[in-house]
Amino acid sequence: MNMKRLLPALATALCLSGLLLLSRAGRLLAAPAPVRIAVIVPLSGPNASVGQQSVNAIRLAIEEINASGGIKALGGARLEPLIADSTNDPQGAVTTTQRVLAQHRVAAAFGLDLSPLTLAALPAFVKHHVPVVTAAISDTLLGAGNGGYLFQIAPRGTMFGKQEVRFLKFANERYHMGITKAAILYVNNPYGLSTYKGIEQLAVQAGLKIVFESPYPADITDASPLVTKVERSGAQALFPVSYISDAELLLTALHSAGSHILVVGGGAGFIWPPIGQALGERVTGLTSVASWNLNSKNVGANPHLVGVTQRYARRWGTFMPEQAGEAYAAAFAIAAAIERARSSDSAKVREALARLDLAGGGAAMMQPGRVAFDASGANKYAEPVMIQWQKGVPVTVFPESLASAPLLKP
Repeated sequence: MNMKRLLPALATALCLSGLLLLSRAGRLLAAPAPVRIAVIVPLSGPNASVGQQSVNAIRLAIEEINASGGIKALGGARLEPLIADSTNDPQGAVTTTQRVLAQHRVAAAFGLDLSPLTLAALPAFVKHHVPVVTAAISDTLLGAGNGGYLFQIAPRGTMFGKQEVRFLKFANERYHMGITKAAILYVNNPYGLSTYKGIEQLAVQAGLKIVFESPYPADITDASPLVTKVERSGAQALFPVSYISDAELLLTALHSAGSHILVVGGGAGFIWPPIGQALGERVTGLTSVASWNLNSKNVGANPHLVGVTQRYARRWGTFMPEQAGEAYAAAFAIAAAIERARSSDSAKVREALARLDLAGGGAAMMQPGRVAFDASGANKYAEPVMIQWQKGVPVTVFPESLASAPLLKP
């Protein structure tokens, strides 16, 4: 009798188990497909560290987005980065971008960090109707030529020169430094040219006389001859517009010459970790313009964003640098566009990006804490800051509305 009662109960239990397994399998089968974002940045060559900064931050942002529920409008679909090496060569950037976009369905892209690479690869994004959010700054990327598919989260290149000159005027007025003569050295590419033009145009307004100016090739190997010319010109301030390798060459040559000129860097290599690692204490006091800095007021006033910078430092062993901050904000801007489009279709995501106006969440990492794109693709709220190396990290010293520390007088 006990066995007769047991068999039906066992059968019922097995049926229930089977139904539960089928239900779970159904839920797994019904799980939304991941949404892919292409991340095409230089991961080899002299600017590999630039691309790695972006990859680190994109991963951090996507992990955070997925942990908080993914793309809710798409049933919690997870974001998935598709990472590719653009190389450091414009033709390599074109080849990589064409291959990635032809072989994979992506909702949007982040890339290619450097203006020459982004400019070269831009037609591929237009051709495949994939919007790209970039940290490249050249003004030549903006306008009708980008087909409405490029969104520049960083400040425009011409804004950098203006901010540098405003800073020098501020330093003269606040610290009575009496600097009236300046020199400009700039890498001979779109990034260098657009920044140089901004400095030159506003030099008179700031009370400066440009006594020496010169472009130099991106593959420069010895900066000593340039430094000698700068010293002979009588310049009291130097505006170099450089990347990592050439920035190190210029600063090393200045140090070897015993120069006391105030160096006001043009961003890029002057604010990234490798320059501090290469020069040690010699980097203290160096000032530079930056697209983004980890301790600007909009970040420091937000405990969540401060926590992000701390997690970055713990995970990758260095402060969160410029390119990483921009990439983190860009990932959240892309996620917000996918959410608002309620689609992973790249054309719909492009339309949503064009309508974004974000003043919170991860996108608020980008100073001054708000992101929106105008008709040309520029972030209309973006503003560069001036940093100064103090105690091994860059701190924001200008403008005062975003500063986190006073300027150390050289």
